[in-house]
Amino acid sequence: MKCLLVSFNAKYIHSSLALRYIKEFCSEFDIDILELTINHDENQIIKSIYECKPDVIGFSCYIWNITYIKSIIPTIRKLLPNTKLILGGPEVSYNSRELLNELPIDILMEGEGEKTWKEYLQQEKKLCDIDGLIYKYNSQIIVNPPRKPMDMSELPFVYKDITDLKHKIIYYEASRGCPFSCQYCLSSVEAGVRFMPIERVYKDLDYFLSKNVPQVKFVDRTFNANKAFALNIWKYIINNDNGITNFHFEIAAELINNDMLEILSGARDGLIQFEIGVQSTNPKTLKSIMRPMPFEEIKKVSLSISKLGTIHQHLDLIVGLPFENYLSFRNSFNEVISIRPEQLQLGFLKVLKGSGLYHKASEFGIVYKDLPPYEVLYTNYITYDEIVLLHQVEEMLERYYNSNRFTTSLEYLFSLYNSEFDLFESLAKYWSLKQYDKVAHKKSAYYLLLLEFGQTVQNCNIELLKELIRWDWLCHENLKEVNTNLITIDQEIFKQDIHDKIKDDNWLACIDKQYITYEPKQRLRNIRIEYFKYNVKKFNLLDKPRATLFHYKYGANQADVTILMEEF
Repeated sequence: MKCLLVSFNAKYIHSSLALRYIKEFCSEFDIDILELTINHDENQIIKSIYECKPDVIGFSCYIWNITYIKSIIPTIRKLLPNTKLILGGPEVSYNSRELLNELPIDILMEGEGEKTWKEYLQQEKKLCDIDGLIYKYNSQIIVNPPRKPMDMSELPFVYKDITDLKHKIIYYEASRGCPFSCQYCLSSVEAGVRFMPIERVYKDLDYFLSKNVPQVKFVDRTFNANKAFALNIWKYIINNDNGITNFHFEIAAELINNDMLEILSGARDGLIQFEIGVQSTNPKTLKSIMRPMPFEEIKKVSLSISKLGTIHQHLDLIVGLPFENYLSFRNSFNEVISIRPEQLQLGFLKVLKGSGLYHKASEFGIVYKDLPPYEVLYTNYITYDEIVLLHQVEEMLERYYNSNRFTTSLEYLFSLYNSEFDLFESLAKYWSLKQYDKVAHKKSAYYLLLLEFGQTVQNCNIELLKELIRWDWLCHENLKEVNTNLITIDQEIFKQDIHDKIKDDNWLACIDKQYITYEPKQRLRNIRIEYFKYNVKKFNLLDKPRATLFHYKYGANQADVTILMEEF
């Protein structure tokens, strides 16, 4: 029996861990995986599936791809009338009857798929005896008992060959389940948490580290649900760091303790990054979604992590939760961004079928789109107009804050507003007014558009803003020429002195000895000296212009910056 497992990922860099588990767990069978994206041409996808001529096709269904899958299945059925079509994944577990009546499919698989697929392919049991199956028999929909969660020690390692995953994110799970009951999340439906044996995790990590994998993203819903388990894994990663691999974890900040912080303090910069779901700082909102954790506790931990200076943090908020109106969300935004996480991610409530808020939607007046991803339109607490504006705020947040390319410019602009949110709201409205949100922009355009916006801001010192934008730009790009709109000092008058200093071994060695290893031409390419009239940290006018050295390692755009405090 030839089986084809198909996944439509949201982006090319994504990969399907679920299908790899099934293929490896059922390794005695003839199984191929076809990974595509939702941006692929539909005709090419149908052709690719048809040419495989499989006996069985399994589709991995999520909110981002179910519409796409539903659109191609009727055609696949016509082209391969004798092929069994099976759907599995989170998006088919809570509307099985609807899907079986709507689509020309044979079977739905509910819950974990590894053992269900194996029993189905073995053909040793009747369909009615395989847990986790939902199917039609004599026009009747048969729902078998649910599949019991498996012991994670039974799961195979799926990355024995990673050549096909070059330039893609590698996903890994050390646990399944979640200790929390967040009402917006499907993880709340399954009780308890299961863990991979710790020695097995160490072995798997050794493989990733030996292969110098760029990033491993743990998909555990709350990685530090078991504190000792998490602590040991972080300790292992730090002690066996290869200097290359980055590990991403989704954690609950309130479960971080002093022992963890002590261990994490030994991590190199870039080894570990955390994603922390704050969702809201409104106590009533948090209680309604069954996450009544005081924000002050999260803030305390997050600030402690920030002080380590080596761990990037992505903090999340959700728009459209119960009791969160526009002003309340503004407050949540301001409280979270005050921590200055590396990224603040705004999500918009997705009313997932089977989740707590799916069942309570009418109680809170949550109106959402009928089609996936079931995104909120409005609630009893926030209007559609306000949500549209928050989408625009999110776009500005992504472009300017989360890009980490405008740090000093934003800090100055923040000081001109009552709050950080007010700046992004004002910026979003300006972009909408100018219709800049309707066209694509090069990275360079964002710097000049920020300057243009700044000219509309009350009490904005445009000369200072020009310098801050020039500073930010040079920190992230080795420019051949600085845009004339950002020039506040004629750098030409210093040109000869700058060239002489860059060629002077003794002078360069006083700043950093590595600079003298560069050939003269390489120095001119990799080292840049610019003058600034303002203190870019305190925003005050200097007595006289001060030189700053930007060092671009090996031609990279990210600069190491040295402010030359002494006379140039």
